[in-house]
Amino acid sequence: MAESIYNLVPVEIENPAKPKMYRSMHDPKTPVTGSTFGIRGTTQSLGAGCIKKKDTATFGKPPRTQIPDPRTYLKGGDKLSRVPARVEVDEFHYQGERKELVPKRGDRPVMGLKTTKNFITANAVEAILQVPKIKVTEEPDYLKKTDYGQPPGYLEQVKEEIRRENEMIDAYVKEQMGYCHDDNDEPTEQLADDERIALIKALKTKWDAVNAKYQKMTHNVNLDTVGKVKRKEAMESELKALEADIGKLEKPQPIYIKRDC
Repeated sequence: MAESIYNLVPVEIENPAKPKMYRSMHDPKTPVTGSTFGIRGTTQSLGAGCIKKKDTATFGKPPRTQIPDPRTYLKGGDKLSRVPARVEVDEFHYQGERKELVPKRGDRPVMGLKTTKNFITANAVEAILQVPKIKVTEEPDYLKKTDYGQPPGYLEQVKEEIRRENEMIDAYVKEQMGYCHDDNDEPTEQLADDERIALIKALKTKWDAVNAKYQKMTHNVNLDTVGKVKRKEAMESELKALEADIGKLEKPQPIYIKRDC
């Protein structure tokens, strides 16, 4: 450093305060636990090589110190809190006849009891002396009924239903045969039997003619044109219509026609 006049001024040196001495919270005289220091040789330090640990520190309590007592076990309802009843109710006492109590486990049956009764003979005697029961049944007197000698009411209903069905059938037949319901039209007349037979023959003749044409083209499996398909369908529908007309005319029922309709 360079020489300076300030170096001649004495400097006051402050001694730092000495800190408080550290003292451990553990006892310094406690022997070392689990240490291997100083176990060699004949002279060993205090507590060297000794292992000390607390009970239940790592692996639970020592063996055979927690064996459960079989006489002290948790019973049902021990941890339940009983709620007191708000109203005191008198105990129920049964007043009727009670059955005999069930025998206890330790009770022994009475041994050596025997009977001299012959059940076969007793049953035979009881069956012979038994009086048969006679069941008395009173037969009803039909002469004293209120509707005696009168036709039952359901017959009138059956007759009325039959009459209405006949009227409905006649109306349906007249409608199918061309009957006109207008009042201004002329009344219809019933078709005669000879006319019906002649009409049936004519329809059958027409059916034979159409069927002959139809049979000539039934062998054609490949209907490659629209005309062939329509011709076959038309013949089939005509045959069905002729069969339906012939069936209506052959039914045994009157047929009404109107000449001017």
